[in-house]
Amino acid sequence: MSGINTQLSFLVVEDNPGDIFLLKEFLHATDLDIGNIFEVDRLSEAKRVLAGQNIDLVFLDLSLPDSFGLDSYISLSAEAEHLPVILLTGLSDTNVALQALSMGAQDYLVKGDFDEKLLSRAIRYSLERKRNLQRLRESEVRYRELFNNNPMPMWVFDVYTMHFLESNVAAVEHYGYTAEEFLQLTPADIRRHGDLKALKREVAALQREGPVQQMGLLEHERKNGDIIFVEMAWHNVDYMGHPAILAVANDVTERIILENELNEQRMTRQRQITEAVIVAQEKERTEIGKELHDNVNQILGASNLYVNTAMTDDDMRQELLERSTELISRAINEIRKISKSLITPGLREIGLLESIEDITDDMKLAKGIHIQLDIHNIIEAEVDEQRKLTLFRIIQEQLNNIMKHARATEIMIRLSIEGEDIVLTVVDNGIGFDMSRHRKGVGITNIISRTELFKGKVEIMSKPGDGCVLTVKLPLTSSALPAQ
Repeated sequence: MSGINTQLSFLVVEDNPGDIFLLKEFLHATDLDIGNIFEVDRLSEAKRVLAGQNIDLVFLDLSLPDSFGLDSYISLSAEAEHLPVILLTGLSDTNVALQALSMGAQDYLVKGDFDEKLLSRAIRYSLERKRNLQRLRESEVRYRELFNNNPMPMWVFDVYTMHFLESNVAAVEHYGYTAEEFLQLTPADIRRHGDLKALKREVAALQREGPVQQMGLLEHERKNGDIIFVEMAWHNVDYMGHPAILAVANDVTERIILENELNEQRMTRQRQITEAVIVAQEKERTEIGKELHDNVNQILGASNLYVNTAMTDDDMRQELLERSTELISRAINEIRKISKSLITPGLREIGLLESIEDITDDMKLAKGIHIQLDIHNIIEAEVDEQRKLTLFRIIQEQLNNIMKHARATEIMIRLSIEGEDIVLTVVDNGIGFDMSRHRKGVGITNIISRTELFKGKVEIMSKPGDGCVLTVKLPLTSSALPAQ
């Protein structure tokens, strides 16, 4: 549409030549830039001109040879809804003109009762009002497209009745109700265990605090009874001149289900760790009891026998007491070995590397296994005490596994820093195992649980007859710390 400061073209639909003459005189007397003025005396001719010319405004007489009264405006506006129309009326047509104004006409002028100033003002106001109406329609079209085509379910509901006023395509498809069915419902009706009183309180809170409110996580029920989890947001809006609320739903059901599954996995994992710890503790107690009974107890029993005999045998007393002393020393050494295996190694005092050498030396002596240590660029000051203890216990656990099950003759332990990780690798040449059939025992479970406390990773590679490779990666820095 042409702007007010540009040349304007008019269509005059009038069958009285005198009225046409006066109108044209007044038009040229205004300060407007007048372009073409098309004159017709019938509505049918007006439609022909509108179809072929670029018109900015129409002057319409309500009494024409082929049309009369309000029908004239209705018929013309159907052909040119976008054009502003000023009605030309007689005094007797005023009521009809007012009806036409309520239907969209921009203004009316009573013939013989206006001059160029009133005409100029009527034209300017009519053009501006029509332009504003057009902008409003375009805005409404854009809003409706955004509303209807939005992939998230959306509704508009009344703040007084709580009933839905509109629902978009996504809401209809996602919830299973038709748009007409939604008009009979309120937001409380699609909530699981919906409470209309609670809904009204929430609406009142939004009216006080507005204009936007996050409703948090809600449970909604579809028409078929399925329960879904949604995050809701409410916005205060004006809907056709009345206060309303725009509601937007984000379906997070899949996310909630996944979070629940992950929580269940964590709980299951924690139960497995707890069970493994209990089993390990019981097993350790059993082994300690067996060691004390079968070894230390036998040694002390023999020593006690020698002491009792020495008390009654003067000739053998010295020899028996010496043998008893020797046995007591053996018992002390055995108890020291047991204690050493139970007590946390003094890593602060002797360091990680020396502690590893101690347990490998013991294994070499006890089992005759060749153990190679391959330790690179480890600066102990860069590794905190908790990680040192974890690495030590993992090595200790894996060496025990190898001794009990692998029948290995050679073991290689490699420890190095690679980037942001400290990497431990334990390789043996034992009998290996089928990873697809092998269940994780207590030892492996302990290794994995210790590693996961630092957000580390464990990788195990083995196959029958080809030994085993255990790789553990611990981040040098991590926010996750073992439980005290």
